[in-house]
Amino acid sequence: MKKKTYGFLLILLSISLNAQVRGSIDLGLYRHTDFQESVYIQGGLGLEFKVYKFLKPELSVSYYYGRLEDYSKLDDQGNITSVSTANASALNFGFTPKICISCVEYSAGDALLQILPIYNISRIEAQGNYTSINQNSQAQIKTEKETVTEWQQSIGIGVGLDIILSDKNYDSLAVNLYYTGVNMGKALGRVEKSETRYDSRTLGLGLNYYFGFKKKKN
Repeated sequence: MKKKTYGFLLILLSISLNAQVRGSIDLGLYRHTDFQESVYIQGGLGLEFKVYKFLKPELSVSYYYGRLEDYSKLDDQGNITSVSTANASALNFGFTPKICISCVEYSAGDALLQILPIYNISRIEAQGNYTSINQNSQAQIKTEKETVTEWQQSIGIGVGLDIILSDKNYDSLAVNLYYTGVNMGKALGRVEKSETRYDSRTLGLGLNYYFGFKKKKN
């Protein structure tokens, strides 16, 4: 899987060498009530290649992280007998054949609609701690740790507006709504002791800042 991932990215990069290129920084928040504060986060870096005015494929490397709500078991008297905690992360390599609806040139303040189908290859890691508590003896408190790692392929989708920031360069700010295909739930279920099934695929809001070269003077 690792060799296929690196080979896939190198091929796409070599194909796009002659295209106009912009770098990008992105941050996303995904709503999910199983996680602490009901969200998990994502951040990353990317490259956009302008092949045509309506087609601007992107390569990206991003990182997801979330921590589940702590899970506690109680006895008949209401005493805590065990505590389970778990978190998960994903190192994600993405390819997005971004489609831009309008094909005209833009000036500062203008915006274009973009559609973002996303192909993901992810290395997911989940870590869990399970602590059993004997209320009669503090010496009998035991903690078990477990880590699960897996590779995953998935498809996501996004839609948003890319807002032009300057007439002097190609910088812009995109506001996107995503449905992520990256699912950390299976790995979380293997390390979390509540016997709950998790699925982290959900809606999220993302900001992408694109920075590029200066525009040519007419």
